[in-house]
Amino acid sequence: MNVQKHLLLCATPTKQKCFKGDEGNKTWECLKKTLKNYENDSSLRNIQIMRSKVDCLRICKNGPILLIWPDGIWYEKVSPEKVSEIFTSHVINGNPIEKWIFKKTPFEK
Repeated sequence: MNVQKHLLLCATPTKQKCFKGDEGNKTWECLKKTLKNYENDSSLRNIQIMRSKVDCLRICKNGPILLIWPDGIWYEKVSPEKVSEIFTSHVINGNPIEKWIFKKTPFEK
């Protein structure tokens, strides 16, 4: 499998510093469902996408944080409500949502 996108979500940090409560886990569940719907839609399977739930991305504020590789786009305050829009606009159509981005660290080849 040739993976073209890898989504890393800080969802369940051991030491919650970037957000409080269960928002990360709710966001993770929404991301899983969104990706599953994508995988089940044969008309949309044009790129291979991986997802990883991570303990911490070492930002420690404005979480949950979603990092999209290899683009190096860091989204802050990612909620279940934002996941679908980020997925469709950025991951599928290649249009990052600037208003939610706080950092860019593109992978240099």
